[in-house]
Amino acid sequence: MKVLLDTCTFLWVIWDSPKLSQKARRVFTDQDNDIFLSVVSGWEIAVKHKLGKLPLPEDPARLVPAQRRAHQIASLEL
Repeated sequence: MKVLLDTCTFLWVIWDSPKLSQKARRVFTDQDNDIFLSVVSGWEIAVKHKLGKLPLPEDPARLVPAQRRAHQIASLEL
C-alpha cells in the first residue's frame, strides 16, 4: 500500500509520539507499505519553524531530509 503522511503524522513518527495511534504505527512499520512525505509538508515545517510556531532541535532543511532517510520515507514531489 502507498501511504502519504501528513505533516503532523510525520512529526509524530520521527518523535515517536504517543499521539500516533497503534493502527498508524502498524501501517508505518509494515515493510510492505511505501511511505511518502510531500515536499509541501517540508515547506510547512520550515514556515512554522521560522514563525516560531514549531520549535525544532535543528534547522528544518537538515532535519526533514535526515529524518526521511532515517525512517525510510520517500519524498513525493509536486
